[in-house]
Amino acid sequence: MMGRSFLSVRMGVNDIAGRWQRAARAMRSNDAVYADEVVAMAKTYASEAFYAFDEPLEAAFFSVLICVYREHGLEGGHVVPGDVPPFPESPPLCHPTGNCPDGRETDGCE
Repeated sequence: MMGRSFLSVRMGVNDIAGRWQRAARAMRSNDAVYADEVVAMAKTYASEAFYAFDEPLEAAFFSVLICVYREHGLEGGHVVPGDVPPFPESPPLCHPTGNCPDGRETDGCE
């Protein structure tokens, strides 16, 4: 049998993007819009990533990161850790068993 016996990175990225697209269809419509955008981002630099990566998931993730970086207008700039706002503090989540991270015991999440 002649032909390709393994997936190229480009083909692998398309395979990953296809799985991500199926996951997007299962999401609520307002979230599916964002998931579709991520799928498009993953494919954007698949050809360029073909030259640098052996792992399709790494290539897809790299492509998404480049697109996000460009969308936020960070072209040519550098993100300095002190300039990035911290994530908002969230309340501790209770485990379904009732054991909370802060040590108290409850009858489930409050």
